This record gives sequence, C-alpha cells and structure tokens, in this order.
Amino acid sequence: MPRDNSRLIMELDKHRREINRAQINPTLSVCNMDTLIPVVKVVAKARSDYMECLMAITDAEDHSATPEQIQQLTQHRLAYEELVNAANALETVIQRGYVDVGES
Repeated sequence: MPRDNSRLIMELDKHRREINRAQINPTLSVCNMDTLIPVVKVVAKARSDYMECLMAITDAEDHSATPEQIQQLTQHRLAYEELVNAANALETVIQRGYVDVGES
C-alpha cells in the first residue's frame, strides 16, 4: 500500500477510536467482571432455552415438529443469536478501548 494511503488509514483509525469512545463510553458503566458476568449468564440462558426447545420437539413419538414448535424454536434461535452478537459487539468495544475498564 502506498505511503499516503497507509497514513490516511492510520489517521482514520485514530479518529474512529476517538469518535467511538466519545459516543460509547458515556453510555456504559465501567466494564469489569461484575458487569460482564450477567452478560455471559443471559447468553447462556438463551442458549439453554434454545436447546431445551429443540429437545422438547424430539419428545414426540413420531419425531416430527409442528409448525408451532418450529416457530417457537425459531424465536429461541433469534433471541440466542441476537444476544451472542450483542455480547461479541461488547467484547469488541472493550478490545478497542471504547469503554473504561475497571477492577471488580
């Protein structure tokens, strides 16, 4: 990559960090284990609910799923995936230094 392009990208990254930190940091409390463990728990609960729903469907003797069961399973999957995406986004925010990190 040409030198001017690299310099532009480095400057853009600097501004991205500053802008994201200014926008995100005031909206979140200091991140530490006390604030992050509940995030892990809510994601684990959603995963558990999703798996529980799947296993409930397999309880039928003919091993078929009703449209209602599929709809419920879909709702659980969507909730789980959304929570995983949000937790991953939070991890990225922490990794990039957009929020303050403190002791528990």
